[in-house]
Amino acid sequence: MGMEQAPTPPPDGHGRGHGDGGAPNPNPRDDWTNTLPQTDHVRFFRSVDWAATKLGPYLDWSPALRVFVRMLFADTRAAVIWWGPELTAIYNEQYVTLAAQTHPKLMGSTFVHVYPELLADIQPVFDSIMKTGVGMEHSAASALMVERRGWLEEAFFSGNFIPIGCSPTHAPEGIYNTSFEVTSQKLAERRTRMLNRMASVPNLGPDAVCAHVLSTLETNGHDIPFAIMYEKDETSGNTIMRLRGHIGLPKGHNLMVDGVDITSTEGLIPDCRRAGAEMTVLEYDDRFGSISWRGFGSPSKKIVILPITSGSRVFGHLIVGTNPCRPYDDECEQLMKDLGRMVSSIISACINAEEAKRRELQLEKDLAFSDMKLRHLIEHASVGMAHISLAGETLWANEQYYTLSGRTASEHETPYAFFDVYLDEDQPKAQDVWDELRGGAVHVSAELRLKRLYISPMGDSEPAQLQLLAFPYREGGQIKSVMACTTDISKLKWAHNFQARLAAEAREAKRQQEAFIDVVSHEMRNPLSAIVHCADGISNCLEEYESLLADIPRPCLDALTDNVASAQIIMQCANHQKRIIDDVLTLSKLDSMLLSITPSAVKPSKMVNGIVGIFEAELKSLDVKCTVNADNSMSRLRIDYLYLDPSRVTQVFINLLTNAIKFVKPSSTPTISVRFGATTAEPRAFFPDDTYWAPKGDDSTDVTHHVEWGDGEDVYLTFTVEDSGIGIRDKEIPKIFERFRQANAKTHVKYGGSGLGLFISKELTERQGGEIGVWSTLGKGSMFGFYVKTKRVERRPQTLHELYQERESLGPHQIHVLLVEDNLINQQVLGKQLKKAGCIVSVANHGLEALASLEASKFDVVLMDLEMPVMDGLTAMQEIRKRQEEGKLDSVLPIIAVTANVRQAQIDTAIAAGANRVMQKPFKAADLVYMMKGLVSQVSTPSTEPPSPLPTRTSNGFFS
Repeated sequence: MGMEQAPTPPPDGHGRGHGDGGAPNPNPRDDWTNTLPQTDHVRFFRSVDWAATKLGPYLDWSPALRVFVRMLFADTRAAVIWWGPELTAIYNEQYVTLAAQTHPKLMGSTFVHVYPELLADIQPVFDSIMKTGVGMEHSAASALMVERRGWLEEAFFSGNFIPIGCSPTHAPEGIYNTSFEVTSQKLAERRTRMLNRMASVPNLGPDAVCAHVLSTLETNGHDIPFAIMYEKDETSGNTIMRLRGHIGLPKGHNLMVDGVDITSTEGLIPDCRRAGAEMTVLEYDDRFGSISWRGFGSPSKKIVILPITSGSRVFGHLIVGTNPCRPYDDECEQLMKDLGRMVSSIISACINAEEAKRRELQLEKDLAFSDMKLRHLIEHASVGMAHISLAGETLWANEQYYTLSGRTASEHETPYAFFDVYLDEDQPKAQDVWDELRGGAVHVSAELRLKRLYISPMGDSEPAQLQLLAFPYREGGQIKSVMACTTDISKLKWAHNFQARLAAEAREAKRQQEAFIDVVSHEMRNPLSAIVHCADGISNCLEEYESLLADIPRPCLDALTDNVASAQIIMQCANHQKRIIDDVLTLSKLDSMLLSITPSAVKPSKMVNGIVGIFEAELKSLDVKCTVNADNSMSRLRIDYLYLDPSRVTQVFINLLTNAIKFVKPSSTPTISVRFGATTAEPRAFFPDDTYWAPKGDDSTDVTHHVEWGDGEDVYLTFTVEDSGIGIRDKEIPKIFERFRQANAKTHVKYGGSGLGLFISKELTERQGGEIGVWSTLGKGSMFGFYVKTKRVERRPQTLHELYQERESLGPHQIHVLLVEDNLINQQVLGKQLKKAGCIVSVANHGLEALASLEASKFDVVLMDLEMPVMDGLTAMQEIRKRQEEGKLDSVLPIIAVTANVRQAQIDTAIAAGANRVMQKPFKAADLVYMMKGLVSQVSTPSTEPPSPLPTRTSNGFFS
């Protein structure tokens, strides 16, 4: 209901400019309204210019009126006081909703001034109460026409009128009126009566039912002031709209259209066509003029088209006008829906009854025809069917049954002859099926072998097999016979067995392949681990000497510098060799969704220079000029260290550099240009506009949101490798990123390669949240580019030498490490590196020695190799955990499995055996020290930045 904002009272709540006619402000203690609830509505009440009303200033009101005003504002019901002979209004906040647009002018106004349209109905009530002094209850037997929305509205109210006050003559001084609106209930009762009357339809034909619907609608002219009913006649092939009746249309009215096609533009036919099977609401327009509107005599504001339906079928339309003195709200819409459903169910039931009679006759004809077709189907079906008596006699069988059994009809004439078609070994099984059926089983299914032979596609012969489905036939609840269906499954069974053999062979081949890869990987990773540790130590020796000696002779310094540079190249080559080992599994991991992306803190410029340095000798020998340029975006964005997977980025970069070197050889001036940059958004903008981007796979996902990537800023690292080689034809570019595909058939013969490199590069970039693309001109060269998503790192990880220096400054507390390793070289090299990092190292050659050492001494952490003689690492870890549970060993003992076995299943096995972490060979000692620090509790160790967010998955050192 529309409401106006109540005037704002004076700030002090005691303004007498309105309330008491401008007299001087009284003492607040003398103002009786101070005891009223201090609400906005009360403040509005006090702000009214009561001096200008019949009641005068509120400070001069009688004690009786003051009492009833207090009661009014305390009442939780909607209430109004009509005081004095003029019936001046005072009302509480709950009454504002009923007052609607008469608020706020109703406050202090008289009844006759605000509600002149209600005076004729209410004045007799007021007169009777004032005369007799007896209250009255007002019921909503009849509607009141109330103007609340700018138009007269049908409304129903109930309430009480109680005389109040006591004049000197003991007559009532006013009326206390509590009211509440019951319009919704009254309308629902009236509309429900109409729908119930409509539902009470006798068993009539279609014409009489339509008349019944319209006559029922006529009983409620207020809610249905106008109606038209159309039936759709489709008997002639076209859809003709038949007028079945109307309410309120005068003769000759332009809406009285009958017998026209649904495509007609006359009357309301176009609206019915557009409505179809949906309820549609129309606004009143000129077409509805001159209608004899029933009920209130006013035209409806809304006209509703109700489809008469049954399922998806539309029988016709009922067009009705809505109550002009009620809004088209949820209640009116629900009436229209209920009316539409009621009319649809009545008419569809009548039509369906007639159609049911016609269908019954047609069904009898169809049944006879269907029986003929069924017999024809049975005789020519590919399924065998048979009907067997309880005495074992074949009562009936189709031709396919005899064909599948391999016996003729004459060979089935003796009782239980159907048993003879099965192999002797399967006849007991067939007998069990028969016994179950005779015992009352609902149905029985079985697979049985026949004496008839089946010739497989390979030329082998074996007993044919049948799928048998049998069930008892009952009459009067008694089993009278057995029916059975048989299907030849010989070919299916042969194919199933053949596939099982192939699967077993494939599993065995896979097992052998995994075993071979595990052995090769393990044997190649072990020496690489020693190479990495030694090279790492050599690369740090210069810093150690400079910290120990104040003046190193120049020849020694030069020699040490050369050694450090050589050691760093050894580290890079060892890492690359490890990546080659990893690539043995890369393709299968891609196919199996097992490829992991492991972030490390990397300096992009040094990573790129290091990768190009691997190819330095080859580039010189081929006289290829190679330049490396950092885009100004690197300095503009202040890129230092980023979290990314260096091994995966390096793998892509090496593939692109290898291809560039391979295809630049024929050029007269072979050149390769490497460029890298960074951006925080729109990474494709770094590359030429006409770059062809490899289509993304369905399983490409962004892995940088995982916790191990940190919470730094997102940075897209971009790379391009441009060469002056042979270039690629435009039509061949889309092929190069496919598996085992190259630019053309001659590429492999002339330049070598398997066609896997770019496919793997595409998969690796997508797994890192990036893309790879190419721009090429035939005869001039190509530019391959890719980008990956990374995270910014604020601090650089520390080296092993820095760990050593911090250990010296932190004091004598050291980590006591038990190194369990059977390889003597690895023992010596790793032990030396750990001692430099400030650890106390004890060595055991196998698991049994480790158990003895743990019983004799206390250790902070155990580094456990897995493949060892006497007792392997898995068994040793299991035994350690067992002894911890028995209380024989310290309950807090972290174990790090150090292994060259890198498949995820092998890592999971190590964790299950008792390892807290897994460090994969080869690795840097700094990575291992950080991992130990995270596991060893209550031990003071050097404070380091993590070499990588997840040391358990680190397989490479840092590029520094």
